[in-house]
Amino acid sequence: MRSLLAFVLFVATTGTATAADTWSDPYPGVRRLLRTTATQNVNVLVVDLCAPGVSVRATKTNERQRIVSSFGALVDAQAAINGDFFSFENYSTNGPSMSGGAAWGGADGTYVAPVQFGPGRVALPAHGSTAGVGPWAREVVSGHPSLIVGGMLRDNDGDPLCTARHPRTALGFDKAHTKLFLAVIDGRATNRLGMICTEMRSLFVELGAHDAVNLDGGGSSTMWLASKGVVNNPSDGQQRVVANHLAIRATGQGAPAHCAPRYDATFATADAPMEMTSGEEAVVFLEYKNDGNLAWDAKTRVGTQDPQDRASVFFKDENWLSPSRPTAADGAATAGAVGRFTWAMVAPEVEESTQFEETFQLVQEGVTWFGAKQTMSILVHPRSGPTTPTDPPTMGGGGSGCSTSGSASPLFGIAIMFVFALRRRVSSSASSRS
Repeated sequence: MRSLLAFVLFVATTGTATAADTWSDPYPGVRRLLRTTATQNVNVLVVDLCAPGVSVRATKTNERQRIVSSFGALVDAQAAINGDFFSFENYSTNGPSMSGGAAWGGADGTYVAPVQFGPGRVALPAHGSTAGVGPWAREVVSGHPSLIVGGMLRDNDGDPLCTARHPRTALGFDKAHTKLFLAVIDGRATNRLGMICTEMRSLFVELGAHDAVNLDGGGSSTMWLASKGVVNNPSDGQQRVVANHLAIRATGQGAPAHCAPRYDATFATADAPMEMTSGEEAVVFLEYKNDGNLAWDAKTRVGTQDPQDRASVFFKDENWLSPSRPTAADGAATAGAVGRFTWAMVAPEVEESTQFEETFQLVQEGVTWFGAKQTMSILVHPRSGPTTPTDPPTMGGGGSGCSTSGSASPLFGIAIMFVFALRRRVSSSASSRS
């Protein structure tokens, strides 16, 4: 509904009745939208910052004063656009510029908004803020004015830069900062009128942007793809030499450079016995769907909870990582895939049939705990044989007990509740014998 409303606003403000949208996937992690109407020609790239091989490259000081296609080819990129406003006298940018962590260009952080890319992180503060460029940033271009800030639409009707129609270049991020939107709008022609900032803002709302900023426009506005060349229509009839640029590398291989790590998981299935005898060993597993944006690795583990990092009574010294860490993921599980965690455990020594509830959760070591907690409810009998428990395990009903693999066997079931605690309930058989 939000996208439909934004599109209606876009059509209303541009005075067009129909729009022809053509989507394509020119590179891994990059989608292209070409939108044509009777009065507009719009090129958009939607870049998945978490796709393998995706990174951003801005202009170094010794790479300034080039046309966009020259810069894109120079840095072996798959796509490129023009960057900040600049001076024709020395091709210095109005706002901060940076590549590889080396800063150059202007220092007017109150007028412009520096778009920042760093390891596992991006940022787009509002123009007029005093935040400046973060120490973590490695690639920076700047723009003015802000169009959307933190999901709030900026009113730029008093800015003369915004109220006249021009060719425009702009960029934005979604709320999760995992998608980068690049847009170039043609203008200064009867069938390519250009846009005002309000119309650009509506376009970015439609795309799903949470933050967006206007870059240099007019004759500077250019979008280049390595496979197609310049895909828009520069208003000068040819590419303009500009001070700086922003290039996209999308090779499909290697770790993404600017993906903000996000770990999340949904419980899928599990297998564990509902009953064991002291000293007995059993192999159990948990399966989770990887709902994050990074693959699970050797540091993605199962850990004990309630309390966190407690020593488990089912600890098996030979194959656990530690008393609070049964195992790591069996193998790499990419985003969207299901990963399995398998380990062996040994039932503790008891003198009477005792109910244990062992709670576990996933943890990315040194980063965060994530996913739903899961509790295995296991009845442990003494070596001499079972006694009558006061509160035996429940089969079915409220998720407190269920068989695995569709079996109703009482010896191979699982009780999954995943809450953080170890609770020990001792049967009252001792009192009944006294």
